[in-house]
Amino acid sequence: MLATTVARFRAELNTHPVGRALERILVGLGRIELVDRSMTLAAQLFTSVLPVIMAASVLVDTSAIRETLLDPFGVDPDVLVQDGFEVTSEAAAFGAVGLLMVLISGTSFARALGRVYGKIWDTPVLRLSHAWRWCAVLLLVAASALLTGLIHQLGSPVFAVIAQWCMWVCVWTACPTLLTSGLVPTRVLVATGVLTATLLTAVSIGGRVALPHVTASSEAHFGTLGIVFTMVGYLFVVAIVLVASPVIVQALIGDNDSGDVETHPY
Repeated sequence: MLATTVARFRAELNTHPVGRALERILVGLGRIELVDRSMTLAAQLFTSVLPVIMAASVLVDTSAIRETLLDPFGVDPDVLVQDGFEVTSEAAAFGAVGLLMVLISGTSFARALGRVYGKIWDTPVLRLSHAWRWCAVLLLVAASALLTGLIHQLGSPVFAVIAQWCMWVCVWTACPTLLTSGLVPTRVLVATGVLTATLLTAVSIGGRVALPHVTASSEAHFGTLGIVFTMVGYLFVVAIVLVASPVIVQALIGDNDSGDVETHPY
């Protein structure tokens, strides 16, 4: 019964170009295992990228760190200070060796993201000799997060939205380019950057409206742990965007270019 219903639904989708595109998107999201991949990326964002952002407080004004990490959630930094969670340059002064270790361990996010792109576009996984690409992606993502906080501090809301969208287009075009060594056609990479930036901007706008209320509710029920839960949930939504965007682009415009993607080893 279920198989018959699914077959009928797919047959109806195939009668219209929009339906065929939707079917390709759904098949692609299923093939990439959207939820599992997104959960992995969200965990890597929390454990790999956030420490890099905090370590950057050695070089960047701490207020930018607070803006990046706390302001979208409507969290009062003084509350975290009382609970022992203070973001200061002294607390994050890991030293040269510590910073290097944070950077090396942080590349796990870039490696996980590279595996996502590799499965979507059928490109080879980067070898250790290309490890600099992982570091570059990690630094790009961490720097864009910090710049987002600075943008919201310095400009009006409209300017901030436009500026962060432009920045994210560049970042999320560069990241897949680095992680696939340019083996994917340029127009697919640019389209991925534009779609990723657009969806992330929508998530950011929605988050700044909804997150303070959600965070306050979670904090009232679970204390500081509730804030952490909210952050992880938000990162999961961000990770869904990072995984779904290239899948959607591949389904809509990438099929004609699939033959141009080289799959030889490095």
